[in-house]
Amino acid sequence: NILLIEDNPADSRLIELYLKETYGQSFTLVKTESLSDGLEALKKQKFSVIIIDLSLPDSSGLETFQGVYDHSPETPIIVLTGHYDDSVGMNAMKLGAQDFLIKGKIRSKGLRRSISYSIERAKLLKALSENSKKLEEQAQDLIREKQKLSEAQKLAHIGSWEWNLEKNTVTWSDEMRDIFDLPSEVRQAAFEDIVNRIHPEDREVMRKAVEEALQTHNALNIHQRIVREDNSIRTLHTRGEVIRDRTGKPMLMVGTSQDVTERLHEENLEKLVLAATKSYNSVLILDKEGKIEWVNEGFTKLCGYTLEDVIGSYGEKVKNGIQSDIEEQRHYYERVLKHKAPMTYENKNFTSKGIGYWVITTLTPVLGSDGEVERIIAIDSDITLRKQMEEELLTANKIAEHSLMKGNKALLELTIAKKQLEESMKVKEKFLANMSHEIRTPMNAIVGFTNLLLKSGYNTEQGQYINAIKTSGENLLVIINDILDFSKIQSGKINFEQIDLRISQLISTLVELMLPKSVEKNIKLSSKIDKRIPEYLTGDPTRLNQILLNLVGNAIKFTEKGEVRIDVDLISETAQDMSIKFSVIDTGIGIPESKQLNIFEGFSQATDDTTRKYGGTGLGLTIVKQLVELQGGTIAVKSQEGKGSEFTVIMKFSKNSGVKMQSNGTGGLHVEEDQSLEGLSVLLVEDNYLNQVLATKVLTDWKWKVVVAENGLVALEKLEQGNFDVVLMDIQLPEMDGYEATRTIRSKTNKELAQIPIIAMTAHAINGEADKCYLAGMNDYVSKPFDTRVLYSKIAGAIKNKKTMNAMNQEPQPNNIENSGTKLTDLAYLRELANGSDEFIQNMISLFIQQTPEAIDKMESSLKQRDWKSVRAAAHKMKPSFSFMGIKQLKETIEKTEEYAGAEKELDKIPALIAEIKQVCDKALIELRAEQKVA
Repeated sequence: NILLIEDNPADSRLIELYLKETYGQSFTLVKTESLSDGLEALKKQKFSVIIIDLSLPDSSGLETFQGVYDHSPETPIIVLTGHYDDSVGMNAMKLGAQDFLIKGKIRSKGLRRSISYSIERAKLLKALSENSKKLEEQAQDLIREKQKLSEAQKLAHIGSWEWNLEKNTVTWSDEMRDIFDLPSEVRQAAFEDIVNRIHPEDREVMRKAVEEALQTHNALNIHQRIVREDNSIRTLHTRGEVIRDRTGKPMLMVGTSQDVTERLHEENLEKLVLAATKSYNSVLILDKEGKIEWVNEGFTKLCGYTLEDVIGSYGEKVKNGIQSDIEEQRHYYERVLKHKAPMTYENKNFTSKGIGYWVITTLTPVLGSDGEVERIIAIDSDITLRKQMEEELLTANKIAEHSLMKGNKALLELTIAKKQLEESMKVKEKFLANMSHEIRTPMNAIVGFTNLLLKSGYNTEQGQYINAIKTSGENLLVIINDILDFSKIQSGKINFEQIDLRISQLISTLVELMLPKSVEKNIKLSSKIDKRIPEYLTGDPTRLNQILLNLVGNAIKFTEKGEVRIDVDLISETAQDMSIKFSVIDTGIGIPESKQLNIFEGFSQATDDTTRKYGGTGLGLTIVKQLVELQGGTIAVKSQEGKGSEFTVIMKFSKNSGVKMQSNGTGGLHVEEDQSLEGLSVLLVEDNYLNQVLATKVLTDWKWKVVVAENGLVALEKLEQGNFDVVLMDIQLPEMDGYEATRTIRSKTNKELAQIPIIAMTAHAINGEADKCYLAGMNDYVSKPFDTRVLYSKIAGAIKNKKTMNAMNQEPQPNNIENSGTKLTDLAYLRELANGSDEFIQNMISLFIQQTPEAIDKMESSLKQRDWKSVRAAAHKMKPSFSFMGIKQLKETIEKTEEYAGAEKELDKIPALIAEIKQVCDKALIELRAEQKVA
């Protein structure tokens, strides 16, 4: 039974989805959006666990946690904090929270682990608390016993007094007046007058004792001598208690003083022995040196020794002969003799059978007529059980601390290892980027010019040479792509799309693409698709095409005669998805049985001469296997040497919701040339001469005009001089690289120029390069060597998107937003959270479109009223929504707004920050409405 206190609907919905995913129907969830509503819910019912955001409309920070904790201290509490402020969560745990989770990093497994951990930890703390209460009750019993004995020791007349601290006056009873021998008409005096009647040697001790009682909650309990009017010295035993006001300030000290001077030594002993005999505790009477004179029956019952066993000794037997323990006790006796005041301490003794036990010992001085200590009463109370419980608790704490230290150490080692791995991966990525660029640039020219040569005239001998170059170039390109894909998979930086795919069209295009190779080898290539499979499913068409292309390519490569067949069959289906089997069957050389288990291992091929005869890296099947398994599928092989092989891939695809989405790549789809694009003017920014010639040839074949710029600076000049429809921008350029050139173009005041479509053309093929291009302001990304169909599709898409955006942006926008050609929203993170649910994505977009204008209006209204607390609350509430929608441009802006408003500093900067938030959100809303229209 879970209570969730969260004011952000997106975060609240996300947590609810994770709970459903984890617990199914075995949980109940109560959701509130404010601290007050949460407290009302806690009054109505009990919960197993509470999950609370620390920043709420009516409360924020640790005050929010304290409000819930004060109401339900026994209920486990899990705190939600922001992306970059985990210190608040740590402070909440110090105050009593069981755990904290960081928004944006919550996953279902982590949420379930946190809930289980919090409940178990709360149970342990409750058990420890109950043990502590038992110890406290035992301590109270000991205090009551001590009070009983103390009352039994009161002798003679006792005077009472009251010291008014504010007026610094002391009033007293008649008994007190007689003890001090004060005139009968004097009913009160200044405190200093009373102090002046104390014996000079005892005044400093008295002052310190009084000061300690005022500063602490300890009672005043002291023996001191006074000098009366006739110069006679009397010894008093004074007790006092401090009375404080509601704030803890001392107001009064009240107490009693007993004249113990006239007590005869023997009378004292008789009364003390009588009191000790009736006590259940162990009582010993010692001389002022600490030697035992008398013990009661309680002493014998506790340790087993009689008076005859220990009389005249310092207690060596109960110390088991350990002299060091006796020397340690000597220190306490000396303090009693010096201060003439009781002293309490814990120590360990041993019974006559050698069994150890623990006691609290209270030493009380017995004063003679001269005010000096003559004897000492030692009272021992058995606390063995309490010490055992304390030791068990201490052991448990040590175990917990040790486990925590091991956990922290492991976490530190993991953090260091992670950092080292990240640094290693950065070096690796940089190397791959450079290697990709250096290899792909000449490869682009080789493959491109070979294709152009094949379209021109040539004799038989030249054709053989050209085809040899083409085959070698394509093989080398496959090797490069395999190595780069393998590296991306190993580093965990490969992403999968969840978009529409048409299996029938994908298979048709695949067969069309591979048909020339099969015809060349006189091999039949065919396909068969189960008619029960619908036209559209949801998945990653690019990766599926890569998987099947690899398997079919291998089948053709290792088949000299016969056929290669692609079968697609429906295995099973549910209301949400379908399991589909892809079979690639060939009549080729087959795989030896001994090699079939290792065929999917990296850099592994069936036989030693396979590489020499057929080429390749041995990575193809490794990449295919990992691509399949990363998407939750399976791959298997059946083969017989000399008769052929059958590779089977089984994968699940979500049933299509009717939404038609565009892929970033072709996904194997055929692209027809658009007649409306004839006559396009293209600015080609490329420094490599061969690539200039190749790209110019391809573009002019499409009847497009091409102007070449060899670097970013020249590109800027040509853009100012002429009108272009699109820019093809290389990344690595002399003078000014492609990133800087793009950012400069986007900053232009000329609206038409600033919004020109820019498509990156780069030999960098590592993961993350596309993100860099988009962040720089580019519209799309094509890697070299480029596929002409992919390039055409990208350019056509960019031109059409520009026309669409122009139509949607008829209303004037602020300059800094209007001039940016970069898309403001990125739904990649939202799609990852959706796990294939288009409905979830559309719901989240609808919430953002509905709530964002309201939140901005609220922020602007609060700004006018200079209500900084409300400005901070509105900014905090909006921040997670920007993360979900991928509006990275506002990350720093919204954080500064929240920080400045919360601390009420740099308030003059807040209006500009809010204006920027509004400008960016206006365009983001346009983009998201377009997403809704597409859906």
